[in-house]
Amino acid sequence: MHIAQELVLVGTSVEGRNLLGTSRNLVLAGAFLTELAVLERLAVDGKKLRVHDPGPTGDYLLDDALVRFAKLEGKKPKDVLDKVGKHLLEPVLESLATQELIRPEPVSVIGLTLWTRWPVVVDGPRQAVLIDLAQVLTGARDADSRTGALISLLHAVGALHTVVPEDLRPGMTNRDVKRRGKEVLKGRWAPEAVAKAVEEAAAAAMVAVTAAAGAGSS
Repeated sequence: MHIAQELVLVGTSVEGRNLLGTSRNLVLAGAFLTELAVLERLAVDGKKLRVHDPGPTGDYLLDDALVRFAKLEGKKPKDVLDKVGKHLLEPVLESLATQELIRPEPVSVIGLTLWTRWPVVVDGPRQAVLIDLAQVLTGARDADSRTGALISLLHAVGALHTVVPEDLRPGMTNRDVKRRGKEVLKGRWAPEAVAKAVEEAAAAAMVAVTAAAGAGSS
């Protein structure tokens, strides 16, 4: 399963509620950016996107993301992530539904479909990812490119303590989780190119979350 798929899976409650807030598209694109950096297909060079290899990866989700990023080469991640992510969310949700991990559930009022929930059908894979994240948070294992990216992106949108339930991190308060998330974001758990991609995506997400909070309070 891709980092992006895992992000959406753990970022969705069992009932199908989005736990990532209004910046879900942005961090989703950040997850794809990270995975493509792991594959050495693109990188963030001088805060700008650079494509190293635009060829097919053999995976339709990654190929779609790579094509979209390639069209925006030379731009700053913070200026393109939300734009790219809004085109990637539906395919990721559908890919998880194809694996029968979630299912679409239209929410209708007076016969009109207002939106679609994606409740979890099989919770085992989702729980497995959450356990991995909890082990890093509690210090039971070190972060790697996958868990480090997930924790950093979840921390960036303020969802880490919501996504990882208390029973998987005994003794850790929400404040502890936020502090640990910040440590992981600043840590050295991946090659420089991968860490740079995560750093830029997380920074863009934090700016978006702060702006949304400011708009909501005004």
